[in-house]
Amino acid sequence: MVLDLIFIVIGFALLIFGANFLVDGSCGIARRFGMSDRVIGLTLVAVGTAAPEIVVSVSSAASGYADMAVGNVVGSCLANLLLILGLSAVIAPIRLTRQTQRFEVPASIAAIGLLALLANLDGSLSLIDGIILLIAFAAFMARTIVVGMREGDQEEDAEADADAPELEKAVESGIRALIDRARTHPLAAIVLIVAGIGLLKVGADLTIDHAVSLAESLGISERLIGITVIALGTCLPELITSVVAALRGNTDLAVGNVVGSNVANLLLVMGLPALVTTVPYAASYNPDLILLALATAALIAFAYIGPRHTMSRRNGIVFVLLYVAYIVAAAIM
Repeated sequence: MVLDLIFIVIGFALLIFGANFLVDGSCGIARRFGMSDRVIGLTLVAVGTAAPEIVVSVSSAASGYADMAVGNVVGSCLANLLLILGLSAVIAPIRLTRQTQRFEVPASIAAIGLLALLANLDGSLSLIDGIILLIAFAAFMARTIVVGMREGDQEEDAEADADAPELEKAVESGIRALIDRARTHPLAAIVLIVAGIGLLKVGADLTIDHAVSLAESLGISERLIGITVIALGTCLPELITSVVAALRGNTDLAVGNVVGSNVANLLLVMGLPALVTTVPYAASYNPDLILLALATAALIAFAYIGPRHTMSRRNGIVFVLLYVAYIVAAAIM
């Protein structure tokens, strides 16, 4: 047990370093190629941080542990939205862009609906269902990238320049400028992203393996392990990445990472296992999907409650408390 705890701590450390590299590299790519941080979060970062979920879900489904595969995805999505985005908003209020409200949130809700429809038709996800989910994911990615290449970061950069104190601009050191330039170089940014994803994967594996070992020793069921220990373990990359982004004031990356990761989980992570084997689906997950859809729709409501187009700290606290209630209810039931 002590050895498990040591490896979990090591896993956390690797996740923190990986998240830092991933945020730096992603922002460098965004600035170099005219894509906003939000779009990078929705695409490259989202898929990269979803790697643990992909590995766990495919291997779980192939090994016959369907409950763990489905529970991993549903639990990770709820953790992403309620816990991770909630904590990010508590750290720094999150600006909800018009694109997020008009396309990304509705796309996430549509992904939930598509998965629920296909899974409930015959109580499983077949090869055809997997292909449909993957095609929908490819369409989402393509649309996001095309729009992102058009919109760029010009408006946001102009606002940041206007708000920044003149004294701070004047005293910026030459060394810092050189470091920033190096980080935005395409090759350096790619190296940072690859290194970050690698560290996230290794860190997540260490954390998950030894957390599961501890959980199983306590006699926790497969479903509960899936929506709690496995889900929290596999979404640790998203948690660390979004919190680091929020601490740096880069809330666009935080919200993009969460929404993009959920779409990736629902379409990509559930679609891939279906290519390997038919994935049985238990109707007991329907309430979880309904909660996920309602919480996702709440993002649009937050844009008009309190500060306009913003997820406030109060909204973030509501999300975190809702997640705690969900975990308690799951443990009791």
